[in-house]
Amino acid sequence: MQKNKLSRREFLKNIGLTGAVLPFLGNIAWAEEEAIPIKRLILIEHPDGINPDYWFPTGSETDFSLPAMTEPFNSVKEDCVFLEGINLGGGLAGHGAYAGLWRGSSQGISIDQYFAEKWRGETAVTSLVHKASDIYSGTRSLAYDSFGVLIPALVNPLSILDKIYTNEDIEAKAFNDVAESKRRLATMKADLNDLKQGEMRDNALFESHDKALSDMLDVLNARTEELIAVNMDEWKDDFEARATAGGLTSREESRWRNAILADNSAFELMSGLHEDAIVAALKYDRTRVINYSYGTDTWDFYLACDDQNAYPYHNAGHEMGIGHIETRKVTSKRVANLIKTLKETNDIYGQPLLDSTLVVYACEIGHAANHTNKNAPFILAGAGLEGGRYLKYNGVLWNKVLVSIANILGDDLTSFGTTDPDGGALPNLV
Repeated sequence: MQKNKLSRREFLKNIGLTGAVLPFLGNIAWAEEEAIPIKRLILIEHPDGINPDYWFPTGSETDFSLPAMTEPFNSVKEDCVFLEGINLGGGLAGHGAYAGLWRGSSQGISIDQYFAEKWRGETAVTSLVHKASDIYSGTRSLAYDSFGVLIPALVNPLSILDKIYTNEDIEAKAFNDVAESKRRLATMKADLNDLKQGEMRDNALFESHDKALSDMLDVLNARTEELIAVNMDEWKDDFEARATAGGLTSREESRWRNAILADNSAFELMSGLHEDAIVAALKYDRTRVINYSYGTDTWDFYLACDDQNAYPYHNAGHEMGIGHIETRKVTSKRVANLIKTLKETNDIYGQPLLDSTLVVYACEIGHAANHTNKNAPFILAGAGLEGGRYLKYNGVLWNKVLVSIANILGDDLTSFGTTDPDGGALPNLV
């Protein structure tokens, strides 16, 4: 149900009701509900590192240019904050550092699951944990529960479809709320008419109450006409048709591992379906927490790139040449397009998704050739965060990014993970 309903007094004032009418109507006419803004979180990771010379911006905080690897973010530059100088620590090393990227250490819960638990019950699906490809039989995931236990990442887009789809009308609850308010008002109006019999027929106060109730019923009747039951059927049919057209028909997770990577075009299809599912899950308010990865470390298959060539995603990083630049541009473009789509898509409550959704894009390796976990890249967008900024730090621990994520989402955490003894959020970010 939408959390941003008008309060009773705001509602009555909007239809011109004031003064003596308000105490008479009381709480029965329209249940007053505190406005609690919806917040959402998307964590996105790509494996196998970057070349810092072609990733991090050049320039000042607000006047900067994006190099080749992050050039696709120019389309949403004013919505993004680009971070440099963030180090992973706590014994994390090389490719295996992915396990602590969202945890702030090598143990404990990941920040996405922290919010999944905090927001439990707000949506039908607590969280989505998934990745666009897999060569390790599902053992690589970046999500960990409150016991520090790995949550397997779904690979098959049809598994995600089955998890988030519902054949029920999503607006039914909102419709029922309006219907109940109309029923209560109709009862009050009938009681008032009984009071207006005989010598009370021309009572001015009763007449004002009667008009107030009639006005409210008119507004609620109009609201009923506006409430078109929203369902996911059309989206589901289109999603399955795209999957089928691409040869993706089996719902077995094992079907999507190993052999699927032999087809260079599979990544575009798979990632496209995964990203479509992300938008749908948030749009229809099926979940508010996403943990998504583009692949697995040592991801050695050839990725088709914009220069019409295909390069090995992992080994191209060792060479640090054009193939490395082009493969990272592919994932950068996908994330930039996802941010743009979130900005242009309203949720079922009529609000742009990006306004309520914090997107965090990162990689655990700051230099693909030497596998260092220092200077790991982070890009943030959405949830009211002021974009169009490039913030450069001097080797601060990534725990501060995780604390900042919590603070942006309205949580007053001061530490996350066990690696940063000082605690606190990133200065100047929020």
